[in-house]
Amino acid sequence: MQFTTSFSIPESSQKIEPTSQVLSLGSCFAENMGKRMENLPINIINQPFGTLFHPNAILKALQTDKLSPIELVNQQGIWLHPDYHSSLCATDPTDLMELIQQRQQVVKKCLGQSQFLLITWGTAYYYWDKKLKRPIANCHKQTANFFEKRLSTVDEIVNSFQDFIQKVGKKNPELRIILSVSPVRHTKDGIPENAVSKAILRLAAETLKNNHTQVEYFPAYEIMMDELRDYRFYASDMIHPNNTAEEYIWQKFTECYFSKDLLNIEKKWKSVFQTLNHQFHPAKKALYLQSLAQCKAEFSSPSLSYDSSKIVQAIQARILSIS
Repeated sequence: MQFTTSFSIPESSQKIEPTSQVLSLGSCFAENMGKRMENLPINIINQPFGTLFHPNAILKALQTDKLSPIELVNQQGIWLHPDYHSSLCATDPTDLMELIQQRQQVVKKCLGQSQFLLITWGTAYYYWDKKLKRPIANCHKQTANFFEKRLSTVDEIVNSFQDFIQKVGKKNPELRIILSVSPVRHTKDGIPENAVSKAILRLAAETLKNNHTQVEYFPAYEIMMDELRDYRFYASDMIHPNNTAEEYIWQKFTECYFSKDLLNIEKKWKSVFQTLNHQFHPAKKALYLQSLAQCKAEFSSPSLSYDSSKIVQAIQARILSIS
């Protein structure tokens, strides 16, 4: 008996290896997937500009546009930029400009060296700043009258991304771009409006995939909407996927994009991180420390073919916390 509508996802011909370099940007779902990759030997830059939802806001973050200090926003002594998330902030405008420029250079370098660029789009809606006379990524809780809410078309998204894909492809022919649509519903836009928004994103992603051989699409949105079509897979807000859903989508992603070596490492490291979170009985502290020491020695072996420093550091931190 089958209780869900499942579908197959073709394996990618290009696999993420333990030594791969990955850049991940986009919605909060992209951040979640990126955090999981941070617990692997992969060299990943995850959300360098914080959460971004609209395709063109993400695209702008991927480019090293010259910044204008007059565009900065002051919120109760904290300086912010309309093109980036509020996690990029500073008490001094010069410090904020320097921080953003540093992140821009990191992203520029990463685009030239990475094998994979993961982009998750969240919504096709954006805000037009009436004062700046251009679209922005974040209103930073300013007066609503300063902005006009607009909806991008498929062509607007496709046209802006095609130029980027062609340019980055010339500089880094090995780069694979994996697009996905966030399974998180933007209910504040309205349920019918959210459906329109997601449809636009999905059509834009499909067009780019069909037009560019280096672009792939991972169906995170479809997995949530079809295979996991039940509120038991949602968090208490009934909007975000819960831990079970995130784990399910993550496993689908690894099966599609991870090499056999990385799949084996992911399984082994996951078990170790579970051990690190284990609440041991006080009477068994010595045995627990002994097992951690043995585990650390195993991952410190020079015979390993990948960088195990992340898990060695995590084990050492756990040892120190209970010693």
